[in-house]
Amino acid sequence: MTDGIYRQPSSALRELISNAYDADATEVFIETDVPRFSQIRIRDNGAGMDEQMLARLVYHIGGSSKRTRFGKALGTTSAESPELTPKGRRLIGKIGIGLFSVSQLTSHFQIITKMKGASHRLIADVILRTYSEDIDESGDVPFESGSVKVFSVPAEDEEVQGTEIILLSVRPRARDILRSKDRWLRWAEEEVLLPEKRDPKASPPSWHVGFLLQESKEGAVDATYQYAPKIPWDGGDAPLSRFRKLFAAVADQVGTTTERPDLAGTLDTYLAALWSLSLSAPLDYIDKHPFDLTGKDDVLLYKLRNSGRGKADPVQLGENQTIREALSLSSGAADPAGGFRVFVDQVELRRPIKFAYWPQKRTSVGKAMMFVGAYRPDLSKVAAHVRGGTLEFEGYLFLNSKVVPKENNGVLIRINGSSGALFDDQFMKYQISEQTRLRQITSEIFVSSGLDAALNIDRESFNFAHPHYQILSNWLHLSLRQLANTHKALGDAVRQALTTQERARTAQKLEQFAQESWMRARREDLEPPPEVQVTDKPLEAEFLRKAGAIVYEKALVPMLIRSERETKLSADDRSRREQVLKAIATVLDGYGVLSDMPYAKQHELLDALLVIYFENNLK
Repeated sequence: MTDGIYRQPSSALRELISNAYDADATEVFIETDVPRFSQIRIRDNGAGMDEQMLARLVYHIGGSSKRTRFGKALGTTSAESPELTPKGRRLIGKIGIGLFSVSQLTSHFQIITKMKGASHRLIADVILRTYSEDIDESGDVPFESGSVKVFSVPAEDEEVQGTEIILLSVRPRARDILRSKDRWLRWAEEEVLLPEKRDPKASPPSWHVGFLLQESKEGAVDATYQYAPKIPWDGGDAPLSRFRKLFAAVADQVGTTTERPDLAGTLDTYLAALWSLSLSAPLDYIDKHPFDLTGKDDVLLYKLRNSGRGKADPVQLGENQTIREALSLSSGAADPAGGFRVFVDQVELRRPIKFAYWPQKRTSVGKAMMFVGAYRPDLSKVAAHVRGGTLEFEGYLFLNSKVVPKENNGVLIRINGSSGALFDDQFMKYQISEQTRLRQITSEIFVSSGLDAALNIDRESFNFAHPHYQILSNWLHLSLRQLANTHKALGDAVRQALTTQERARTAQKLEQFAQESWMRARREDLEPPPEVQVTDKPLEAEFLRKAGAIVYEKALVPMLIRSERETKLSADDRSRREQVLKAIATVLDGYGVLSDMPYAKQHELLDALLVIYFENNLK
């Protein structure tokens, strides 16, 4: 049943983390045997299981006791509500197949579990028969999905509780994915070539856990690396400090090789899996929850309306007043079970989303903008078999000058704190062309009631036809229109306040033409054309790029220094060529040509265009 449902090895870990959360665990520890990944352990301090609960788990795939009348009797749900855990958390799981997502990683695993006060531990040794394509023509032989042996061992630590799952003999292909094997072998082929002969798509990740030269024997401590690890933290760093440094390492890629770094180029599969898990699990944010921002955070706050297409309403926060307090929101409030923390190989995961403004010279507003709303539609007049139950959610749209990494661009839907999908950069199929503005938005929607019936069985996608999904989609699209109207009005006011001196700076004919071309290409008035600069200092170029300018290095554009005939240019000629380069770069940026082009390629392109423009003797 679970074969082929989940797309990545990390999906299995995500499901096991959700199970621990539903068991009222406060801590989860995962050991992956990095960089070998031959065996994976997942341990939590949740409620554990007794014989009856364990038997139901392994013998009733898809028959979860959660959210049913059996949950109360078994102790998996609250006595007050089948939708809550015994300690009051909203349940994530529903169907009962999460545990068996491990079939993506292995066919042999063990469950070791103990409840508080029990004098013994229960151990289930499970072997799954995952594939059966041959047809038995007799039809008399029942299909055997696997075998399980359950036994108990004495336990002296009676007050201890929790569950440990050991994934034995991880499948070779799953190990290869986690090791980024295909990528490293591709790079090994390319790195021996001359730089100009290499495939530009083949490159090592900026940060990685290394790649073993050969498989070490099981249990061996020493490892021989073909590519040594390059991780952004030190061995003595605390678990949370390690994750903070991982986040900083990704953010620091801005202005180095591209304007918007992506995870695929920056991290190997293992580190990217940590990032994915940190996004999906019901964890604290790396700094603070968006609804915990205060007046001190210097964010422009607006309240979204649930009807109408006008502008959002501005909200003035007190210096120490949180958004949650100002708008009476509940998402992100204190966890009733005492918090939830996840550690993977001594790295403490946090949601990798920050709400600080990225300083940009190109933006007209000069501050980040936070749009917040809540919705509980009245569905009482809709037939019960059509409405799909009650629906309630809160959400935000955070408009920044830049989204880093670019995978944080889009909308992410959390149901009871958890999400199986990544950010949707199409914003639930938003049809209005707002490409520049949409690229600057990070949005999360926190669903506290409903919508989970719209989740497909993989928990990574939705049934678009479900009424709850349609309602939420309409709300998001309405909110995006309010954001656009508000942002545009604010930008117009800022532009009208530009000084005469600033206008005069753009009065030169070539620059004015380039800027007008940029505005026509964008067809939007949300920001002024970019500032293009030329420097002969690489460090200055990197610094200015981080501030949002488009910057080129003279040494990388030979036509700025000398002609094709190797003739050194006069000061006037160099100045003229710089003006032309700036104009060309402005126009290309307007048409989106430079958005995701590496800086090295941008230099090559501009140099070629300058040759065409200035050299009349080309044959």
